[in-house]
Parts: sequence; structure tokens; C-alpha cells
Amino acid sequence: MQYFADSAVKAATLAGQALARNFRKHHASVYGAEILSVGNRTLSKEVTSSNDHEADRLIIEVLSKECPSHNMLTEETGFVDNGSPYTWIVDPLDGSSNFLNHNPFFAVSVCLAYNNVPITGVILAPFLEEMVVARKGQGCTLNGRRVTVSTTSELSRAYIVGCPGGEKNNIRFSKMEYALHRQIKDFRKIGSAAVECYMVAAGRVDGFTTLNISSWDVAAGVLAAQEAGGRVSDFNGDPWTLDQTDLLVSNGLLHNDILSELKSAEVVKPKRKVKEPETV
Repeated sequence: MQYFADSAVKAATLAGQALARNFRKHHASVYGAEILSVGNRTLSKEVTSSNDHEADRLIIEVLSKECPSHNMLTEETGFVDNGSPYTWIVDPLDGSSNFLNHNPFFAVSVCLAYNNVPITGVILAPFLEEMVVARKGQGCTLNGRRVTVSTTSELSRAYIVGCPGGEKNNIRFSKMEYALHRQIKDFRKIGSAAVECYMVAAGRVDGFTTLNISSWDVAAGVLAAQEAGGRVSDFNGDPWTLDQTDLLVSNGLLHNDILSELKSAEVVKPKRKVKEPETV
């Protein structure tokens, strides 16, 4: 497992170095059109730039060389099936809009799953100069130092971060934010799910909620939070899996209370019914 972690660190570092260099430039190519990053405030939250694709290419090159038999799932390239139980799940630039607007809260997220269970996760926030490494059963580190989730046990003292994820409108997110804001110390939106997840792992915030999120945004962060002693579930309280899209990450102590607030906000989707076998 150490080899996989080293490979993930190598890939994330290479991509992060390229992103850090480009972050200091004034222009970025978005779908072939040249825009002024800071001046343009009409960017979609789902914007993709040339930086995403460059980071994606660099990561794929490293991982394909280090682990050639593994499957690959990245936000920019999609799924490459090599018939392996191992799959790399990658977001080469999480927080693209932040990046393009010269906001330093963006990250590279690299996760390795075995039979759809995350076992190695690396998150690099290049401009913040922070790297998170988590290995299943081995804990979570931030810049080499072991981290644990917060000990906050009362909602009134809790800081929670969140993002709409892939929601096409903000109705569910607004309901969720309003319900939580009434009960907690503060609710904040950072703009990078990977960063928000590792903030929970590091004890900087007490919880993270998101809607309709893709696995590449949070797979590494989920493992980091779990290995730091946190709890992760969907909004029904069921264990989170790679195919679930609504996500709550917390320090564990506040988890059930947050779930109750989400239920009161009416943002919880009904559980999917399991089709019963037909009787003869």
C-alpha cells in the first residue's frame, strides 16, 4: 500500500506544480476562448479550463507508468477499464472556478479504490502548500503530521462547510444551508469539495455537506476523514459508497444531529427500493 501512496503523491505533486505555475498567470484557456481569470465573474461553477486537462494528462502519465494494469476514472478523461479490481479516481483540479478567479482554495485529488472501496487517498492544495495522505487502516496525515477530527459535540458550537455539488439549481442547497445555519455557529462555502473534506479530517471544521457530488470530487477526502476518526454517510445515515451522490462528512459526534437537521430541511432523497425477487 505504501507503493500506491507514493505513486499518488508523485502524480499529485507533478500536477500541483503545474497548477501552481499557471495560477500566477493572468489568462487561462476555457473551452478554447481566452478570458481574464479575475475579471470574469460569470463563470459556471462547472467550468473546465486548459489547466484541468494539463493536470489530468500529467496524473494519467504517472499512474499509467507506475500501475499500468489499474483502471482509471478521471473527471476529464472518464473511465478506462483494464479489468482490474483497482481503480484510480482522480479530480485533477477540484475548484476550477476558484482557480480561474485567483482564489487559492483548489486542489488535486487522487484516490485508489480496491473493489470500489477507497484504500489510498492524496489531496494536494498547491497554493496552500498542504498535502493530505490517507491509507486505509493507517490514519491520515497533513504535511506529514497525524491529524484527527474535532471534538465539538454541540451543534451550537459547530462550523460546517458545504457546496451544491452537481445540483442544477440551488433550491436543495438553500434549504440545507438555512436549516443548518439556524442551529450551528456558522455555515461556509469554500468552493472545493476536496479541501472541505480534508478540513474535517484536520479538525478545522466539524462537518461537510454536499449534494449530487461525483466520486472523483470526494473519494480521497472521504478516506481522509474516516482515517482521521470521522464518520461519512449519505443523508439517510447509510454508509457512503462511490455511487452515492449526497454526502455528509463529520467528526462523528455531531453526525446524527446534522442528519436530523437535513431531514427537517426536506432535502433527503427517499431510499432506493430494492426490487424483490419474483415468486413462482
